[in-house]
Amino acid sequence: MSVEWRLTPVQADDVEAVVVPAWSDALPAGLSPAFLAGSGFSGAPGQTLHLPGEPVTVLLGCGPRGGYGRATARAAGARLARAVAGYGRLAVQAPAAELRPLVEGFLLGGYRFAGYFSAPPAAGQRIDLVTADTAGARAELAAGVRVGEAVLLARDLVNEPGEALTPPEFADRAVRIAAGSGLECEVWDAGRIAAERLGGLLGVSRGSLVPPRLVRLRYRPADPAARRIALVGKGVTYDAGGLSLKPNAELAAMKADMAGAAAVLAAMSTLTALNCPVAVDGWLPLTENMPNGDPIRVGDVLRMRSGSTVEVRHADAEGRLILADALTLAGETAPDAVIDLATLTDAAAVALGRRITAVMGTDEALTDALRTAGRRAGEELWPLPLPDSYRPQLASRVADLANYTIGVRHGTALLAGLFLREFVPPGIPWAHLDIQGTALSDTDDGEWVPGGTGVGVRTLIEYLLSD
Repeated sequence: MSVEWRLTPVQADDVEAVVVPAWSDALPAGLSPAFLAGSGFSGAPGQTLHLPGEPVTVLLGCGPRGGYGRATARAAGARLARAVAGYGRLAVQAPAAELRPLVEGFLLGGYRFAGYFSAPPAAGQRIDLVTADTAGARAELAAGVRVGEAVLLARDLVNEPGEALTPPEFADRAVRIAAGSGLECEVWDAGRIAAERLGGLLGVSRGSLVPPRLVRLRYRPADPAARRIALVGKGVTYDAGGLSLKPNAELAAMKADMAGAAAVLAAMSTLTALNCPVAVDGWLPLTENMPNGDPIRVGDVLRMRSGSTVEVRHADAEGRLILADALTLAGETAPDAVIDLATLTDAAAVALGRRITAVMGTDEALTDALRTAGRRAGEELWPLPLPDSYRPQLASRVADLANYTIGVRHGTALLAGLFLREFVPPGIPWAHLDIQGTALSDTDDGEWVPGGTGVGVRTLIEYLLSD
């Protein structure tokens, strides 16, 4: 459902419902405590109560006044979106503080992927934010809409069926999104990928009838001396596991194996509009991992962009192979830091569940900054180690290293991180976000809706804007 936002100091007459903030420590005057208690309304964040009238009044719980902040506003907005989905024209008497997260939360909580239903889409909403029309309020509203819509863009990409969002189609969409977002965009086809010696990306793509792509995005602020960050996003648009074929029960979710690439593209689409002070390069290796044609065999050896050779011990450990080439490319440009996002290991999901993303890397200051950005953005990150004592488990008898350790069930998220570390030049701070557990949601609560979550978009934006 599309949403049109307006700032207005005076409530319009044609609205169907008016949303009024209600504080748990100062409930609205004129309503008896007994009535509110009987209705189960306490003013808790996100709680709503509809009062009949023309227009309808919707009380929106915001918690205690002293505790109202980003997280509360975002949660309240998300739950409000569900409560008022049936109204076309609304007035929201928004608290002046935390306007941006309120808008973000509303967009996230109201999202539904409806691209393949035969019924016509729901009519859009017009929402008047009744607050002072100041430059600050306009900036907060614009940022909230921009960030929220970027997350929805990532969700749309993740939710697309694999047959619709192939590597060439993803690249074409990236070109269009870049053109509308003030970004430079370069696409490498299979011939260029081969010429650039991206052995990991080429190897994984061999099993697919659809050719691979590599997308490079580029954003530059006005300051030519600005810090430069490289973002790398895993883009396996459909992962059947290659010759290490996945069981059928796992295949339905494998269209989401490009969530890292979606997050990088969506986050970068906001940088020009938000006047980001940091220069950013995005690297998106795009492929399918299929058992058709001439797939890599278990036991094959690939020569990577870095010159290193990798023994393929598991064809379904393909994400690290394509990321290795992209990390090498990113490192060759000597950025100030490299950050990658990938749906990489089930081990990270088992350890941290569906709401916490694993982060590991070579620079504590970088991982701490990302965790801080994640907390502010509403996306929690938790650090995992990269123990050097585990590195021998990646040894191979026929190549420089192996992409998988056969027979090892424990610490596999860390082994994947150690593999990726091999392809980041020493001295360049690097962080790896394993979003395997958080890229998809199976619940419908608050900001989380079933399907793609767009995780990582808000964290990246928050980190890049906080420079």
